[in-house]
Amino acid sequence: MQGDLFQGTARPDDAVSDLQRFGVTVGAADLGLSDDSGVWPQNEVAVRAFLSVATQWRLLAQADGRTLTGGLDYAGVKAGLDLAGLTIAPGVWRDVQMIEQGAMAAARDRQR
Repeated sequence: MQGDLFQGTARPDDAVSDLQRFGVTVGAADLGLSDDSGVWPQNEVAVRAFLSVATQWRLLAQADGRTLTGGLDYAGVKAGLDLAGLTIAPGVWRDVQMIEQGAMAAARDRQR
């Protein structure tokens, strides 16, 4: 399946909904899953997409020899997603860009 970031694995919420169809009420803890992963389920696809291309940063050389993080190289990101066989929807791309903005702010804080 092109664009399937779960690569054939069942998501925990799929397992829960399947069990609920049969009248079984369970939670993540019942399935041995942690609900403290640090990533909200609605952001998981964007985070996985971002992590798959997280090496595609543009670095900006400064006259004093330092480098600043300039953001993702979008051509490199597109190539990386294509090579990984991932297609993301425009809404997910906006989420990836929000992650990018947060990562750039964190990198610039460290570069000061």
